[in-house]
Amino acid sequence: MENRLNELNGSQWLYWTNSIYETYYPPDRTHHLRKKHGAMKPPQLMAEIVSFFTKRGELVLDPFAGVGGTLLGAELAGRRALGIEINPSWIEIYRKIIEEYREFNGDLIPADELGGTGRAFTSEMINGDCLALMSQFERETFAAIIADPPYGCNHGATGFRGETNFNMNSNDLRDFGNSRDYQDFLLKIEAFGKEAFRLLRVKRYLVLLIGDRYHCGEYLPLGYLVADTLRKVGFKWKGTRIWWNKATQRRLRPYAINSCFIPNITHQNIIILRKE
Repeated sequence: MENRLNELNGSQWLYWTNSIYETYYPPDRTHHLRKKHGAMKPPQLMAEIVSFFTKRGELVLDPFAGVGGTLLGAELAGRRALGIEINPSWIEIYRKIIEEYREFNGDLIPADELGGTGRAFTSEMINGDCLALMSQFERETFAAIIADPPYGCNHGATGFRGETNFNMNSNDLRDFGNSRDYQDFLLKIEAFGKEAFRLLRVKRYLVLLIGDRYHCGEYLPLGYLVADTLRKVGFKWKGTRIWWNKATQRRLRPYAINSCFIPNITHQNIIILRKE
């Protein structure tokens, strides 16, 4: 039977259907540059995701590109990617990485160590508001849209502000990370979803990494709320993988010990949606 989605064999495909997704990715050799962005993802993780939802040579969009984890993952996987990022500081870091590093045997290696070998990166990142820029692309341009939207950080006077110490958003009011509250954030997600649905090819996937939150004394299933919002614009919610990177697990904090249960939220949801 023809594999219409990716280049994996049957056992690799089966492994990827496990809803629990535990990885062990220690910091790579670009980490000292990318760590200025507090919510960056391992390029190896993003390469696995890109490899499942695309074939070689296909074009991936990351509308919240940050310091380029998805783009670097696409390079490791032999795919092309385009990133949109509203904060020019993150673009500067990504451009420094692609100037100084090369892909070699599935890894990111400093170019000066390779003596002219290694593959230069081709994935591009552009500066601007994702909603405005996405509206300029032709319909069904992308084989996959894979992103880690900013959320839960610096969100105004409603209790949203200061929920994390992640340094990941900008001072631009159009930045999703500067939403007034979660309802405002979900309205932005809805607007994003409409553009994503238009740009994605039929029977292909939108994949978002979304963490849950503990907000105003209550667990907030943000992954579910984002997925449900995107269902309303036409996507089919096909599944969720619960991702935990064991290599970078932070020490558990003693929230309300001997008083009440408050979780240490150590996982993220990989929300998988399809345009059908």
